[in-house]
Amino acid sequence: MKKALTILSAIALFTGITLVPANAHVSVQMRGYTLVAGQSSRVYLSLGHGCTYQGKGYPTSDFIVKVPAAAGKPTPEFHYGFKTSVVASTTVDANKTPDFYLVTWKALTLAHAIDDGTFYDFGLKVKWAATPQLINFETTQICYAPAVGGKKKPLYLSWTITDGTSKAATEDTEFGPAPSVTTVKAA
Repeated sequence: MKKALTILSAIALFTGITLVPANAHVSVQMRGYTLVAGQSSRVYLSLGHGCTYQGKGYPTSDFIVKVPAAAGKPTPEFHYGFKTSVVASTTVDANKTPDFYLVTWKALTLAHAIDDGTFYDFGLKVKWAATPQLINFETTQICYAPAVGGKKKPLYLSWTITDGTSKAATEDTEFGPAPSVTTVKAA
């Protein structure tokens, strides 16, 4: 099995095909861009659906991605109807590089939110660290369901698990695996 995966990875590297493992609800799409360490690239995070609360689906209003330092300072793709922000973490390494960046896309109106029954891709321009490694993109979707008294109840789809464990859902939050990529050494 290990030999087969090595052969598939080599074929993918030399033909430009990208092998990206599927994730439960947010997946990584490379669309032919490189996973070679040290190079600039683009990553697309695809939302598979919105949130469900008490049996009803709600659209995604906010999408937040934690981009680790191993992907460099990201440049988010513009999406009509969304306000985008990039905020550096307050924690830094020895070189004063932020440990991560939070990229947020926020729908300007409910009409721009991503319907539960559809999917949507959010793009990031990145530069991979020079050392090949596994890079996790922890993500959070926020949806709003009407609650008692007319106040909206925030619902969270938190795709932040990076160690293979699982975590039980609560009334307003579902947990799952973080989408990830593995960069490779230059040929």
